[in-house]
Amino acid sequence: MPVTIMMYLLLVVVGLAVLAVVALIAKVADGNAPSEIESAHAQVLGVREIAASGATQHWIAFRFSDGHQRELLATPSQADVIFRGQQGVVHFAGDRLTGWIPELDGGVQDLHSSE
Repeated sequence: MPVTIMMYLLLVVVGLAVLAVVALIAKVADGNAPSEIESAHAQVLGVREIAASGATQHWIAFRFSDGHQRELLATPSQADVIFRGQQGVVHFAGDRLTGWIPELDGGVQDLHSSE
């Protein structure tokens, strides 16, 4: 009888592991992988710096055309050229800003690829 209980426990553990792997594969296949670069029209709500332990992080808040708001981690050079109130196309992967194309002369001039 103890062998039977051990077999059932082993089957339950293996079954849970298989379900976890299937769920992970489904999430990546769904297009929600954090490394996937997304693009959207947005307005800059603000730029802020957070300094801790000698390191500085630059965060830029955007409002997307659907009303959704999100902050993205930017490099210092990106943060230097992005200003509150600008509108344009933002490129991002997860919570990391990969590109910003501001509107110029009334339209978006997206002439390059994201980083």
